[in-house]
Amino acid sequence: MKQKRIRVVLLFIMMVVLTACGMEVSEGEVNPDYVQISDIEFIDASIEKSEDSDIAIYQTKIKNNSNQIIKGVSIEVLLDDGRHTNLVTHDTLRPDDISSWIYCVGPSSLDLEDIQMTRFTVQVLDENQQEMVITYDVSRDFYAYELQNDENKFEPLVTVGDIKFVYPILVESEDEVINFQTYLKNESDYDLQSITYVFEDENGQSYTLFNPLTIDSHDRSSLLTTSFLPSTDWSFYEFKRIDYTYMDENELVKVTYDVRLKQYFRA
Repeated sequence: MKQKRIRVVLLFIMMVVLTACGMEVSEGEVNPDYVQISDIEFIDASIEKSEDSDIAIYQTKIKNNSNQIIKGVSIEVLLDDGRHTNLVTHDTLRPDDISSWIYCVGPSSLDLEDIQMTRFTVQVLDENQQEMVITYDVSRDFYAYELQNDENKFEPLVTVGDIKFVYPILVESEDEVINFQTYLKNESDYDLQSITYVFEDENGQSYTLFNPLTIDSHDRSSLLTTSFLPSTDWSFYEFKRIDYTYMDENELVKVTYDVRLKQYFRA
C-alpha cells in the first residue's frame, strides 16, 4: 500500500513538472527563455551638439548581456519637447557583443534624463536558430512575442565568394586622409545590380563600401573608395554585413549575408 502511495505521488509530481514545462507565458508577461530588456545595456551614452549645427545628437553603443543572439534592435524615443525619434542598430550581437555607435536626435537640453524610451523591438535568434521578434511597451511593462518563419533564410545562386576584391589597398593621401580602395570582380554567371559592404573599426564606428552600378557576369567594377578611415592596418577593421542584388532571369534577388552568423537572408 505504501509503495502504491509513493507511485501516485511520483506520478503527480511528473504531471506538475510536465504541465509547467508546457505552460505558455501569460500575455504581456516576460518570457525568461528569451532576451529581456534588462539584458540590453547602453554603453558610453552621451548627447552632444553637432559641429555644424545646433542639433543635439544622442549617441550610444548597445551590449548584448543575454545568452542569445540579437539580430537587431529598434527603440522608439520620446524627447522632452514631444518629438519622436528612433534609435536603431542592425548589428548582429552575439552574447557579450557590443554594437557599433548608433545615433538619433537628442533633447536640446543635452540631459540624458530628457530621453524617454517608450518601445523596444528586438529580433532574437534562439539556440535552434529560430527567429523571434520581441516587442516591449515601457509604459505598460508589456511584452509581446511573434515567432518568425524561416522563409528569409536561403542559399543564393550568387554567394559572397563569387565577389572578389581586386587590388584592395588602405592608403593615406597627400592631405592625410586614409582611404580604402578596391575594384570588385563578379565571378558568377549572373549580373550584379548593387553591392554594399558594411564594416566597423575597433572604436565601433561603421563604414560602407558601396557599388551602385551593375557589374556584368565575369566583369569588374570601377574603382571604389571609402574615405576618412582611422588606420592603414587591416586588423583594425571587421566586416559585418554584405548586401547585394542579382538578376535571376527576370527576378531581382536581394541578398544579405550576415558575416558573424555566416548565414544568407533574403533582404
